[in-house]
Amino acid sequence: MTPFQALYGYTPPHMAFPVQVTTSVAAVQDYLQARDHMLQLLKEYLLHSQHRMKHFADLKRINRSFFVGDLVFLKIQPHRQSSVALRTNMKLAAKYFGPFEVVQRIGDVAYKLKLLVGSRIHHVFHVSQLKNKIGQHLLPSLALPLVHSAGTFIITPIVVLDSRYLIRDATTVP
Repeated sequence: MTPFQALYGYTPPHMAFPVQVTTSVAAVQDYLQARDHMLQLLKEYLLHSQHRMKHFADLKRINRSFFVGDLVFLKIQPHRQSSVALRTNMKLAAKYFGPFEVVQRIGDVAYKLKLLVGSRIHHVFHVSQLKNKIGQHLLPSLALPLVHSAGTFIITPIVVLDSRYLIRDATTVP
């Protein structure tokens, strides 16, 4: 059932009439010609607006493609990755993690990455979440945060130099 039929209780009228309709009433003939002309104008305007919307959407798009074996950085929402850096302002936390190796291309816009063994996130990502690694210089690799089965992050410091307490959501965090 179409939404029109569900709302009004009857099937919608069929708007397509044969092109060559001859009637003996001049008013009906004029009405049919005017309606056909209006439908043609509406189709042209709709096509024109679709092309215009596509043009402006394509201006913002970047055509990215990666090959198997390429190294890419992975973009993860920084405000959710509180295990990487415990900050009061999450906008300053790391935005890209990696580099990771592309293992497989899945379709046109999905890629399978070779993530670390302990990472508990899915290994297939959209092309918009990936960024190509350029150059041969070494970067300090930001590993993906480890997650318990309960969904909380595993935080293990290397060395504790000093300690202090922060108040977050009415709880004290060391």
